[in-house]
Amino acid sequence: MTCSSPSRLLHPARQLEAIIRISESIAKITLTPVVLPHHVDEAIRLFKYSTMDAVSAGSVEGLTRGELNEEVERIEREVRRRLPIGWSTSYGSLVKEFVTSQGYTQHALERTLFIMEKREVIRFSGQVRAPRSHHLNQPRRR
Repeated sequence: MTCSSPSRLLHPARQLEAIIRISESIAKITLTPVVLPHHVDEAIRLFKYSTMDAVSAGSVEGLTRGELNEEVERIEREVRRRLPIGWSTSYGSLVKEFVTSQGYTQHALERTLFIMEKREVIRFSGQVRAPRSHHLNQPRRR
């Protein structure tokens, strides 16, 4: 097989590098000083399952991009409705409400919060290491 475009070689090279890194990680986890064939087999299986299926299906957590965007919009409307200006809540409370109680995906919630923070609709305060300790504030209007 010949390839006239260098960009066509770029993705397989990155995929190979990813499989190598995964294989090395599996070897480290099993406390093996060298990568063995079964580490490579497992790395390929994991790579195909996690990356290739998601890319070919165009989905995240079982949602298509369109479904994810719809979920993000619904969460944003609900957050705006429930969190009055000047009030705050914890990240854990949002996870409990939207993911655990209402069945939204964690990815959609995190994406919504990221978008709202970038738009300066919300802001995180009291950020310590774990996301559970983050507090979400609706900034006061000036």
